[in-house]
Amino acid sequence: MHSKVEVLKEELRTDHNLHRVKHYAKIVPRKFPSAAKQYLLDKVPIVQWLPRYSPSWLASDFVAGLTIGVILIPQGLAYAKIATIPIEHGLYSSWLPAAIAVFLGTSKDLSTGPTSLMGLLTAEIVADLKNEYAPADIAAAVAFMVGVYGLVIGLLGLGFLLDYISIPILTGFISATALTIGFGQVGSLVGLDNTPSEVFDIIGDVLRRLPKWKGPTAGIGFGTIVILYLLEKMGKKWGKKNFLIQYIASSRAIIVLVIFTLISYLVNKDRDELLWAISKVDTNGISHPKAPDSGLISKVATRAIAPFIAASLEHQAVAKAFGRKNHYTVGQTQEFNYLGVTNLVNSFFGAMPVGGAMSRTAVNSECNVRSPLNGIFTAAWILLTIYFFSPALYWLPKATLAAIIIMAVIHLFGPFALIYRYYRVSIADYIAFNVAFFVTIFVGSEYGIGSAAGWAVVWTLLRSAFVKPRISANSGTPGRINTTHPAARVSGSETENAGINIPEDTVVVSFQDSVFYPNAQRTKTQILESIQLVYPSVQSPNYRADTARSWSVAGEKRLERLRRERNIVLKDMPLSIAVWDFTMVPFIDVTGVTALAELKEDIHRLLGSIVEIRMVNMAPGVMKRFERAQWQLADINGPQIEGADVVYSSLERAVWDDRESLKTSLTGVVTEK
Repeated sequence: MHSKVEVLKEELRTDHNLHRVKHYAKIVPRKFPSAAKQYLLDKVPIVQWLPRYSPSWLASDFVAGLTIGVILIPQGLAYAKIATIPIEHGLYSSWLPAAIAVFLGTSKDLSTGPTSLMGLLTAEIVADLKNEYAPADIAAAVAFMVGVYGLVIGLLGLGFLLDYISIPILTGFISATALTIGFGQVGSLVGLDNTPSEVFDIIGDVLRRLPKWKGPTAGIGFGTIVILYLLEKMGKKWGKKNFLIQYIASSRAIIVLVIFTLISYLVNKDRDELLWAISKVDTNGISHPKAPDSGLISKVATRAIAPFIAASLEHQAVAKAFGRKNHYTVGQTQEFNYLGVTNLVNSFFGAMPVGGAMSRTAVNSECNVRSPLNGIFTAAWILLTIYFFSPALYWLPKATLAAIIIMAVIHLFGPFALIYRYYRVSIADYIAFNVAFFVTIFVGSEYGIGSAAGWAVVWTLLRSAFVKPRISANSGTPGRINTTHPAARVSGSETENAGINIPEDTVVVSFQDSVFYPNAQRTKTQILESIQLVYPSVQSPNYRADTARSWSVAGEKRLERLRRERNIVLKDMPLSIAVWDFTMVPFIDVTGVTALAELKEDIHRLLGSIVEIRMVNMAPGVMKRFERAQWQLADINGPQIEGADVVYSSLERAVWDDRESLKTSLTGVVTEK
């Protein structure tokens, strides 16, 4: 009995899990107060950026906010039309997202509000439940659930789950929805009623009923398209040289709205029978808040998953893209919180689901917006429209709205060059694109995303099941089978990597597994942050930011906090070489190549344009994927290509090769620093 007790004691003494529990029991109470304070501060970003606000930024924020407010009027009406709800609810959906972004948003550029994608996904749910509930109530219930999902993901830090939707899947899904939305507006464009809902059925029906097209309606519709097209081309050709031209081109939707609403009023005001269909916008101010019906919420709960995924992916992609472009850090987790709160609160005012919009965000950036404060002016303009200007929108032709929608979504498709790139780089990703595209077209949006994600998981399992081990044998020694581990390991100076000393100005990134859609973005973020913790930022002339101070320092403060917590001292010399070790990487897909391209650009932008990217031990299959993606590579033993990243066969040579040539360029960088 005594021996058994001793054995049990020994088991408990050596139990690793118990030791881990004891460890956390000691450190959690000590770190909880500071961690909780930081957690709460991160949830209200305005606390960090408002004290840095410069009064000189107010003019830029006012112009940008007013511009987005003007653009939101036609877009809000148009996207509510797609959602098949009363179009005035598009305005109701537009003011709160801008106001809430001031307090909770981490992107100064991002414009959140109704989008064409949210309109289509909402319309599918409305179509199934419209016999039981009012369309506006259904849309509000969907927005409520999208908000709930956003808050759950944001508060629990579960954003990584969306990494399982790869870039090709998202491209296929958005391209299919763009076609569905565009063709769905053709009936209104030419004055036909009762057109089918399927893309190819619409084409046949519209062509078959060509003699029944209404001339005045078609004239209004195609006239709107021509003006929108010409203004867009004018902006692309002369907009960069003249701000006024750029502003006019960016505001083309509101311009055609004003022109054709005025024409419609003058033509139809004294007619008993209207010459074309009008929108009959009728707003009576903001409605009193009311909670969505609980029974309705239960019916849309599962259906709202697809709108949430689509809104989140689009929202995060747009926010990150413009954060990188304008040199500031976007908080992914906080953007989920913002998206959740916005949709949740919005739903009480009869709003449809909302998300970030690429077109409006691009306009915001072009207007040189300086901070999220621009949202105050956007919200104010929308409210003025709801209360005072909406009667003028009563005469807005439906054909004009249809034309605005078509010209907005036409840019969401493809492009074909990108689709061909998927085919060249990875046939599995090309299949995923096609599954998402055709299932969305012929079956439905949620099935499109689900089936394509299912295909990606099945393909990953099959590839793992039939993986071929690489075996090395020499002089009768046993074969060696490579093993893999998740994540990437970053090695800095004064460390050993396979017995190799790493110089002070060099970092070695050792990828420990395949770089593909579930881990690509997270791996990229971890690598960049690990390097930034050790090496100073060097302003690159190719990515020179505005001379004025940045509105956001959240990224820098996070790095400073992590350095303090981990006792890391920033080096006094810049990074000159980043070696990417692909020894443990048997596979890479389109999402992985895209993430590494972004990592390379971020390293050059944040750590200096002179940083060399050197690659080592690339498997033939991985190298072919890079080459098919048109990534310029040059073998160290072959002819060298200017601007190409050099591929080495050994880590030692990649670390130490041709270091003398770095000294001259480093001298200039240190002087600039």
